[in-house]
Amino acid sequence: MGYEENVTVDEGTNAQGVRTQLHFEGDSLIVQRSYDAEPHLQYARAARESTEGMRWGEGRLVGHIPPAEYARFLLIRDNTQRKNAIKAWLRENSQFVMFEKYLKC
Repeated sequence: MGYEENVTVDEGTNAQGVRTQLHFEGDSLIVQRSYDAEPHLQYARAARESTEGMRWGEGRLVGHIPPAEYARFLLIRDNTQRKNAIKAWLRENSQFVMFEKYLKC
């Protein structure tokens, strides 16, 4: 037996910045997790600008992955698979990339 009306419970934001909301719709429960990517995008933009012109090995950063996303990669045990998954994520989310040549390797 479900709710007659749709109900949303907001559990707030955890230490990693992830907000969890529970949506009860009839007999269904939908768990929605989200985070504000803007601070991470700003960090990536600033780091990209501050390391512009640097070469690999001179402190150049490859990219920035928000903690909420990176947690998924930590579940991948195989190192090669994890590296490939990270590279694929950075390709799909290129605004987080700080060293373009990394994607070409």
